[in-house]
Formats: sequence, structure tokens, C-alpha cells
Amino acid sequence: MKGVHRAILIVLGGSLLLAACAPYWGGFAPYRGTRPGGWWGGGFSSNGERIYFTATNERGEIITYSGGPAVGMMGRMPLACVSCHGPDGRGGRFVMHMQPIDAPDIRYEALASEEEHEEEGEGHGEEGYDLETFRLAVVEGKHPNGDPLDRNMPRWNLSDEDLADLFEYLKSLP
Repeated sequence: MKGVHRAILIVLGGSLLLAACAPYWGGFAPYRGTRPGGWWGGGFSSNGERIYFTATNERGEIITYSGGPAVGMMGRMPLACVSCHGPDGRGGRFVMHMQPIDAPDIRYEALASEEEHEEEGEGHGEEGYDLETFRLAVVEGKHPNGDPLDRNMPRWNLSDEDLADLFEYLKSLP
């Protein structure tokens, strides 16, 4: 009888573990950062695209981040731009570590029109993003006018070359 109880506990424990991990295997969290060869097929047309999807540059260096929440999935899971902004850069609402997060649209079209959103009371920038204001946001976590970005936005440790490549990739998104 003792062996039967042990077998039942092992099966239940394994089932719970599989159930807890299933969302990440089954597409519930499709945008989390993954390393090369992930769900999208693995081929990249540029260094900027590779960085966007994997947080790894063409030299194979993992691009680290600081800031953002210190706990939860952002502290333990691979993270890349695609994790929050989606494969098309349009962002949207999603849940990370049981917290709803609104990720903004970061396509160049949206970043360049930040001035229009400011006039409508939706944005924080005084002008559209250029490479320097993009660096301010991505590396320092600030809007073009110096106001802090949401605390959920990581501060990425990007080289100038990788930052420029990422910015060029965002310009290519429709």
C-alpha cells in the first residue's frame, strides 16, 4: 500500500510540474526571449533583428539588462524585446508574473510620431525618437523629455553599434 501512495504522489507531482510549465511550451507566453533556433525558425536578416528576438548580438554575446523588476520572470527567464513588444513591435497588454503590463508600440512609425501623442496627452516625449533619444529610453530608461519610463522597462547594456542596429531594425517594421 505504501508503494501505491508513493507512486500516486510521484504522478501527481510530475503532473503539477508539467502543468506549471505547459504555458511556456504551448504558446501561452509566445514572446518571451529565447536563444537562437527558437520558435520563429532561427534565421535573422540583421544584427538588429537578432537582438530584438534573442537579446544576443551577431558575435554571440548575450546582451544583459539592469533595472526593471528585480523579481519574477524578468529575473529568471531569458528576456528580449520580443518578450514584451511582440514579434511585430506593436506591444500590447499581457501578464508577466501575475501583473498586467502594457507594452508600447515601438515600431519606428510610432516612435517618430511621439510628438503627436504628447499633444493628445498620451505620450511623454517632446519630440519623436532619434538614435540619441532611443538610447536614452533603452539604456537609461527615460523618455525624450527626461521623465522615467515605466519600471518594467529593463535598462539594456547595449554597445553603440548594437543600439544603432536595433534602431535600424525597428525602422524596418511595418
